[in-house]
Amino acid sequence: MALARFSSLVTALSLAGSAAIAQADGDSIPAAARARYDTAYFAWQRGDYPTALAGFERLLASPDGDGVVAPIALLTGELYRTIAVAEDGQAPRWSPDGRYASFTTNGGRVTNVIAVDGDSVRPVTSINGVALVFSPGGDRVAYLAIDETPPLRAARALADSLLRAQEFGRFQRQRQEVTRLEQEAARIMVRDLRGGTSEELRAPDLAKRALAFSADGATLHVVGGPTGDRARTDIHVVSASAAPRAISSGPGIKANPVFTADGRHVIYTLGSDSVSIREVASGATRTFAGTSPSVSADGSTLTFLARAGSEFVITAVTVSGGAPTIVKRSERPMATPVPSPDGRRIAHVVMLRDDWDLFVIGRDGQGDVRLSREIQHDVFPRWLSNNRVLAVKGEPRHRRSYMYDAASGEATRLHHNNTVRTVAPEYEWAVSPDGSRILIVADRDGDTISPERGVFLLDLTRRYTRADVLARVRASAAAERDLRERGRRLFVTVDSTVRAAVRGISVERIYEYERALYRFGSKYITQPGNRLAIEYLASTLRSFGYEPEIQWFEPQPGVRTANVIATLRGRISPELLYVVSSHFDSVEDGPGADDNTSGTTALLDVARVLARRPQAATIKFAWFTGEEAGLYGSREFVRRAVANNDRIAGALNNDMIGWTNDERLDNTIRYSNAGIRDLQHAAAFLFTDLITYDAKYYRNTDAHAYFEVYGDIVGGIGSYPILGNPHYHQSHDILETINHRLVAEVSKATAASIMLLASSPARPTGLELVRHDGDRVEIRWVAAPERDHARYVVRIGPPGAAASRTVTVTAPRTTLTGVAPGSEIAVRAVNARGMESWDAARVTIPATEGTAR
Repeated sequence: MALARFSSLVTALSLAGSAAIAQADGDSIPAAARARYDTAYFAWQRGDYPTALAGFERLLASPDGDGVVAPIALLTGELYRTIAVAEDGQAPRWSPDGRYASFTTNGGRVTNVIAVDGDSVRPVTSINGVALVFSPGGDRVAYLAIDETPPLRAARALADSLLRAQEFGRFQRQRQEVTRLEQEAARIMVRDLRGGTSEELRAPDLAKRALAFSADGATLHVVGGPTGDRARTDIHVVSASAAPRAISSGPGIKANPVFTADGRHVIYTLGSDSVSIREVASGATRTFAGTSPSVSADGSTLTFLARAGSEFVITAVTVSGGAPTIVKRSERPMATPVPSPDGRRIAHVVMLRDDWDLFVIGRDGQGDVRLSREIQHDVFPRWLSNNRVLAVKGEPRHRRSYMYDAASGEATRLHHNNTVRTVAPEYEWAVSPDGSRILIVADRDGDTISPERGVFLLDLTRRYTRADVLARVRASAAAERDLRERGRRLFVTVDSTVRAAVRGISVERIYEYERALYRFGSKYITQPGNRLAIEYLASTLRSFGYEPEIQWFEPQPGVRTANVIATLRGRISPELLYVVSSHFDSVEDGPGADDNTSGTTALLDVARVLARRPQAATIKFAWFTGEEAGLYGSREFVRRAVANNDRIAGALNNDMIGWTNDERLDNTIRYSNAGIRDLQHAAAFLFTDLITYDAKYYRNTDAHAYFEVYGDIVGGIGSYPILGNPHYHQSHDILETINHRLVAEVSKATAASIMLLASSPARPTGLELVRHDGDRVEIRWVAAPERDHARYVVRIGPPGAAASRTVTVTAPRTTLTGVAPGSEIAVRAVNARGMESWDAARVTIPATEGTAR
């Protein structure tokens, strides 16, 4: 549930236009601007972005503009300045003095060190090594250099091949072997960042896992154990002049050492269920049963989580001595207790019902304050200062960072990409020692498919100015106008036909489908509900007038299941196919009301309203089995399509579309093809009340099965926030959590999208640059497969910009003159009704002349 609905309380959102979270900046809006701000704000909440952005622009340009900068900044993007550090990176880390930071690239094998001064970031060095740590003064780093021995290279190659083959069990076992070989081959290196000199500290008989400097930086420690013995590690002092000396003792795996600020104690984990405090001088050690240990920045307090029967117990220990203190007990699950820098308060999360919420409690067990109240998971707290907490919201594939006031609970969203439509999932966060800056690893461009993830630096001491936010609003308004104008042009020919169809989508019918499927319980491939669902889908499709195809197969020995397929034969080009699909199975221990009865039932009503509305191309409606067991159904469907030489030109796949965390009817377009992305946005804003975001996202969904064979022909709709539903893959993914109107709006958008796809020419294929001679280029492509294609339009212009000129041809080839190097040529087919392809084939003219590959 949203914490607040009204704009008088709103300045922070989980994404542009999502659940409102109260923050004091919202109360700073001048009284004279309040009514105008409210009008624009509620337009934003409805998804009427042109009206909202026009209102925000007028407000920012008015004499009251200074008073609305913060709320508008947070509604449309970021409040605090963010700069790009690197196009790719992971595992960010700060030096203890905050002057340097590091992140890894190349699969974690290369560590990059940067110097950070305000908003200036300067590369210092790149190191072929892992497990890098900074000395307390920041002027030196220690790391593990790994020699690529023949056994290690062979082990890596095998692991890579197992990953490509998606043999995940064998891959995990092989990764463990790779790790073992890396640790045995590792060499301990220390580098001076000022002079660039390096020194090796030898420890040839240790398998090395991690490094840590002492509090004064005079001593380096390595976590490791005897080669060949995986059951024991110790913390060793290493130096250039002597053999490693263990400062810990006894059996078990010692790991994660932290030296207190005064240097008197080292705290480390022992195995998976204990934590130890060791006095460095005397070796006296205290060990406690517990997990999730954390030490306050001043070194005074250790916290950890323990169990006492059915209760979860947060415990605090004074590091210098004394008995442990029970801070909080609860039969509700608790996790990740983290002490404030001064050790006086403890942030933690509690699962009150279905999701994790953020709490802060005093070290003395007093003043237990709940900070978060939204239905999504709030996890991984860490302190920015004694009064501010950073935590992240959502599921691992779409988390977002927030800053909470530890007293009031006021929340501010931190990272965003400052666009209206594209989501920006975050993955890692590293807070500077003074809490003023955060390194964030994120897919800021919304591309979750490319292996690169950007590294960004957010500065909590610097806000965007009024001029910055005004420029952002104007850019967003221009982008939204362009998206809507292109969408109107796409649908103009079929607008009335589509409207007539989507009017037939019925939320009441969808609910009846949902209720029937819900009664079957789990629809996992081994459960009785799977066959019952197959029979129900087939029977329902027959009632619509289809003769469904039941694709029986055995995904596992002794397990028999089936996809259910309904075909709407095309009127003009029946040999050309478009597929729209959803999986109907669920996880083994739940009914899967959202995942994915929601998608199943939305698709049923699309099939119903289109049953007597054939399009130019053939449409196949596909309900896949076995998605939760490993994409079995979609891969079987694609296997048969390939065997039948089916010409699939495009596909939509919907998954988890029925849950919402607030009053907005919103979901995410998950696509591989940008043309399908944009037409689905248009389908939503032209014909439905659905508000759509987008992310390049298909991995580990049934859309992946299409992509593996047919390439980037995929779109579809899934949850917003992506997998944010706290009922995801749980037994409590039940019908009562579903917004049935949201399912109906997605059904409408899906009907409109598939109608346009199947009415328009497909994207041309085989476009190639045959010859490039000065400003003269010759191109050709494969003739359009549609029987009613009439011509082609060829547009020439800068990449990603409006075409500077357009040429119309009737043959699938042309010669163009006056084409500048770097220009993009985009080709679309046009049918007899004047409808263009839903996406273009593109080629970029290289800077050098010759024949393109």
